[in-house]
Amino acid sequence: MKLRLTSKRLSSGRFQVNFSAEGFQQPCYGYLLADPKSTVTDVVDKISRHVRAMQCKDSYFQRNLLSLHSRNVHSGRILLFTK
Repeated sequence: MKLRLTSKRLSSGRFQVNFSAEGFQQPCYGYLLADPKSTVTDVVDKISRHVRAMQCKDSYFQRNLLSLHSRNVHSGRILLFTK
């Protein structure tokens, strides 16, 4: 997998990480909200896990903006899209 990352520090102190992943049947891109204490390894691992899971679309669920279920605060902070 070829992963490209850029980040921007937000006024909240968190980082918005923009990424693109190639080397799969479906290349994708997305955004991740990372805490200041997160290491680069943690961010790359999380992105890799989600990108690999998305390749098997039948079992990958991405929380949408208008969820009818109660939200788990620690469940995500990542948005993933196909190119």
